[in-house]
Amino acid sequence: MKPKNREQALEVLLTPRQRDIFIVIDEFWAKFGCGPSIDDVMMVTGDKSRGNVSRIMRRLCELGACKRIEGRARSIRPVYINFRHIP
Repeated sequence: MKPKNREQALEVLLTPRQRDIFIVIDEFWAKFGCGPSIDDVMMVTGDKSRGNVSRIMRRLCELGACKRIEGRARSIRPVYINFRHIP
């Protein structure tokens, strides 16, 4: 079942770190209308490793909480936000 809102997306089995990064992605979309970069997520969460943040963002896509377009910067988004309007 594809989540239709934030609450349903958070019901997916996520670790606390995954949940924190998902919330950062969701709030970034709400505020700016695009996905955050890895550096944006690192700044908000206080992480110092780009690799760990990238791995968690990739895992969120594998779990079905987020989607992204491969090779496209800032395209990660919660699964319930429509991609049709991304240029």
